[in-house]
Amino acid sequence: QALASRAFRGCASNALQTAGWVPPRGHEGEWLISVQGQWLICLGVEQRLLPTSVVRQYAQERLTELEEQQGFRPGRRQVQEIREAVTAELLPRAFIRRRLTYVWIDPKGGWLVIDAGSAARADEVIEHLKITLGTLPLRPLQTQQSPTTAMTAWLASGEAPAGFSIDR
Repeated sequence: QALASRAFRGCASNALQTAGWVPPRGHEGEWLISVQGQWLICLGVEQRLLPTSVVRQYAQERLTELEEQQGFRPGRRQVQEIREAVTAELLPRAFIRRRLTYVWIDPKGGWLVIDAGSAARADEVIEHLKITLGTLPLRPLQTQQSPTTAMTAWLASGEAPAGFSIDR
């Protein structure tokens, strides 16, 4: 019910980004997949892609026209207002990128695993979980040795621990 209350809604024409929970398998109303006490949820994010260079190009054209009309260069405030107006005008026509981030939760074992390639994306999911659920007592995983250091040592020695292999 908490996930449904924060369901994903598409990116509005004037919004840069929206986020919300989506059904992990795409089945309407199935916000959580539960298998043997393990849960899977999914955060959907839509982001409008509007390159700064494009905004700058259109704004520069308008600033040039304004300078010709006024006879002097526009001030900082006018430049900022024109950039904001150009952004608002171009935003509805910007491309939309959608991404899904899956989250595996093991409530009995106390694990929360986020399928994210960066800390920023993982933080985004955690923030949405906190907003959805209220409080969320999380502690980051602490290892004796960083994964990077361990794997580098495996490659340097040419041997991996049991259960792993060094391939191409």
